[in-house]
Amino acid sequence: MDACIMKRVMRFCSRLLAGLVRLAAGAFLAAAPIAAQVQDSPKAPVTIGFAIDGPAEGNDPILATYKREINELLSEEYDVRFPPEKTIVADWTAAGVREAVDKLLSDPEVDVVVALGLISSQDLGRRGPLPKPAIAAVVVDPELQSLPIETREVLLAAKETEKINVSGVANFTYITTGSRPVEEVRVFRRIAPFTRLAVLVMNGVLEIFPGLVENAREQLKAEGVEAAVVPVGSSVDEALAAIPPDAEAVYVGPLPHLGKQERRRLAQALVERRLPSFSATGVEDVELGLLASLAPKMTHLRRARRVGIDIQRILGGEDAANLPVDFDRRSQLTINMATARAIGVSPPQLMLIDADLLHEEIEQAPRSLSLAAVVREAENTNLDLAVADRNVAAGLRLVKLARSALLPQLGVSGGGVFIDKDRARLGAGQNPQRLAFGSISASQLIYSDDVKASYDIEKRFQDLRVEERAQVRLDIIQEAAESYLNVLRAKTIERVQKDNLQLTRSNLELARVRVEIGQAGREELYRWESQLAVNKRDVVDALALRSQAQIALNRVLNRPIEETFITREAGLDDPALVTSFQQLRPYIETPKAFALLRDFLTQEAFRHSPELRQLDAAVRAQQRELTAAKRSFYVPRVGATAEGTYLGRYGEGSAPPPPPFDTFFTNPYNWSLSITGSLPIFQGGAQHARLGRARQELRRVMTEREAVKQRIEERIRAVLHRANASFIGIDLARDAADAAWRNLDLVKDRYAEGIADILTLLDAQNQALTAELRAANAVFDYLIDQTGVQRAVGRFDYYRSAQDRQEFLNRLDEYFRQAGYPVKRR
Repeated sequence: MDACIMKRVMRFCSRLLAGLVRLAAGAFLAAAPIAAQVQDSPKAPVTIGFAIDGPAEGNDPILATYKREINELLSEEYDVRFPPEKTIVADWTAAGVREAVDKLLSDPEVDVVVALGLISSQDLGRRGPLPKPAIAAVVVDPELQSLPIETREVLLAAKETEKINVSGVANFTYITTGSRPVEEVRVFRRIAPFTRLAVLVMNGVLEIFPGLVENAREQLKAEGVEAAVVPVGSSVDEALAAIPPDAEAVYVGPLPHLGKQERRRLAQALVERRLPSFSATGVEDVELGLLASLAPKMTHLRRARRVGIDIQRILGGEDAANLPVDFDRRSQLTINMATARAIGVSPPQLMLIDADLLHEEIEQAPRSLSLAAVVREAENTNLDLAVADRNVAAGLRLVKLARSALLPQLGVSGGGVFIDKDRARLGAGQNPQRLAFGSISASQLIYSDDVKASYDIEKRFQDLRVEERAQVRLDIIQEAAESYLNVLRAKTIERVQKDNLQLTRSNLELARVRVEIGQAGREELYRWESQLAVNKRDVVDALALRSQAQIALNRVLNRPIEETFITREAGLDDPALVTSFQQLRPYIETPKAFALLRDFLTQEAFRHSPELRQLDAAVRAQQRELTAAKRSFYVPRVGATAEGTYLGRYGEGSAPPPPPFDTFFTNPYNWSLSITGSLPIFQGGAQHARLGRARQELRRVMTEREAVKQRIEERIRAVLHRANASFIGIDLARDAADAAWRNLDLVKDRYAEGIADILTLLDAQNQALTAELRAANAVFDYLIDQTGVQRAVGRFDYYRSAQDRQEFLNRLDEYFRQAGYPVKRR
């Protein structure tokens, strides 16, 4: 059904276009003689006079824009003149502006008067019917400024009507700025809630219309805001001093009489006072340091063109009183995030998604990270690596504990016994009243293979713990590098999604134009509004992805989880990747060379792998355990022991008994020395079981080593293929993105012309988004794969010295030469 409808529409458009072409050709042939006559007749002179409020930096380019646009529109029919003396620049005062406007209105040589300032536009609007046509080009809010406004219905094609606003005053029309201060204040309060607002207004505007103060207060009071209007003259300091101390925010009206440096100073002073600020002028003030604005960047081009159209209609016979005064301006919220951070304002998340953000990225932070810096910091701060360090340190103590059994053992002991005199007296010298005794002993293991084996095995286990720590270190370096690259990837995806959101907004504006001129129905607007909501959600997801990536990186670096930092981009030419595929290109250009490179890096991985060195240590430990199990059948345990004792007798009953029983009490000091040896003969089969277990454990560890070696080879070869594919894919992804964007530009132009439909544009936009994301991801996929290659090899470029790098390349060249495939580096 859709295809049939589309064919009918295309057939209708083709017939319509053919008819228009025939009609245009006939009109051209019929009009040719008339055009020749018009060219021969003289053009009527038209003199345009300009009233400018006062001298300012931007007057000359603005005036040039108006003159150019007016001339382009009228020069075919009129001799447009802009005499320099008919451009009058006042002095920013009400009296000076009135004098300038009076002079132009009374000058018989001036056909049309154009007021290019707030004060002159206000003055024209308050005069009533004018003696000649006049256009006030800068009106902010007719209701606020108490300017004449009437709503009328005009007849359009197909008997449709439209309501427009006009001045209703003879010979007078004006053009609004498209802004509504009350609506802007509502948006401002969403960014930074307040109830007391200081409104900065150019002093000349208040002079020409004192009632503006009361109008502003009444309008804002209805919004629950207490307003204090502050006049701004030539002194910024005086204006700042006049801001009430209890003001919670500042609304800055147009201040064209102040230069850029003065407005910058005003913005900085408001930041120092931590006052949120909102500009009625636009992005320029936000760039200078004010917090926010709804107005887009002022180019004056559209407004100048509108003035030219109004003059053309007036010269064509229409009364200026009946010309529309509304100027459709696309509002776009702009927020200076540096200012927001400085004054402690945190706008709502949805507003941040809708707004253009200046200085979104933190330009100054306690931490500035690069790829190499992240890796080195992780090695010093990561908690998992600290745990591995503690494990190594504890293992050293275990080694010393095992060694202690081989060293001399020394011990002392002592004690005493106290009894009553009666029992001591009846003991006949056997139980003295006070008895003291002590001993000192020493022992030395002369030889025990089991104890020596325990010490040797523990040393091998310590080697294993050291290699475990090396493995953790490599894993942490890889995790840190990948976490940092994921942060960069997330930032790039966020940027792409925000650009896509802006593109959808642009297409929504195109759709509005198409609806206004009858090329499309309102269903297209709803479809783009739906797409806008989807794209906003995509931006939210991108923001969340970036936050998650930053949290992960902070955890790896053992920093406060949500601490902010500045990142430095990492690219294919990053010096931290000295052996990247960019440098190894000669070794991967052909399948043969790439196969040899895989073989070489596999050998490098075997040389540097901490996993293999762990298992090598485990193998040596099990070999020693097997040796000890064998020796347990025939190697005895031999040791020596020496001991000295003292026995002291005191008090009642301490005298030795009568002979012959006194011989045991003559010497209180005694000593002994012994050497012992032992060899187990039968332990119920325990020795044979121990021997069998040791053999099986050795075979298990050796088999495990081969399995790990296979996994290492699989990993290095797989990641090399993946890195090679991602490296090649970078250029392909860029080509795809470029083609997709060219296609989108073409389709967008055709959509604006009414040739392409919304589905075609949506498809082109989605293709461009997908291609852009793939192009962005391609670089980071490769960088992460390259990190995986270095982890698989067991050495990272971040720690290679210049000599080490050269030795690596020399080994690579030698390997290729021995394989009969020498490669010349470029």
